[in-house]
Amino acid sequence: MLSQQLKNAYFAVARYLCMPSTCIASLKHRMKPPQEGFDLHLGCGHKYIPGMINADGNRFQKIDLWIDLRNRLPFPDRSCRFVYSSHTLEHLFPDEAINLLQEIRRVLRPGGTARIAVPSVDHALQVAHGAAVEDWPRPFADPVAQAVNYLFCEGQHKYAYTYSILDAFARKAGFQGVADYSREHGVEPKKYGEVVVGDEPPGSLVVELAG
Repeated sequence: MLSQQLKNAYFAVARYLCMPSTCIASLKHRMKPPQEGFDLHLGCGHKYIPGMINADGNRFQKIDLWIDLRNRLPFPDRSCRFVYSSHTLEHLFPDEAINLLQEIRRVLRPGGTARIAVPSVDHALQVAHGAAVEDWPRPFADPVAQAVNYLFCEGQHKYAYTYSILDAFARKAGFQGVADYSREHGVEPKKYGEVVVGDEPPGSLVVELAG
């Protein structure tokens, strides 16, 4: 695993290096928006989903769009029918996360849906009390230390989320309500339009945002 210092340095530079390709994508998607709307996968990492526009800041992954999520999304207003982001929001500082949610709100069509998954503080509390187990990326014998490790992931994660925090951020971004999908369904896969998503790690907080 690369040190977080190296990752931070890479993404600090990549934020600006990706701008030309982002601008080209903006022109492309403005000229040819599909009638049914785009299906967008933000922060895809190594999880490439066929049928979606897979976007990530890591140029060395299999992606369709090289983008930094701290920048403006290269899609017209109300052009996406579905936006998916799994275990990405926690890598941003709170103001950056709210800005990204505002961008998701901007590009979602009326009736569109965004599915957002993040590590759950409630799950971390279960780990701390010995009711759940996590051992990545660094194992600890002490369950409280393991819970801290789960939430902050070697310094990769900038923030931690409960439902109320994510609900507050989404409302600040302009969403009227946040459905707590994981309360009823856990991380059960679901079909959105033509794509099926839902391979989030057990214990994730999964919410749906309506366009």
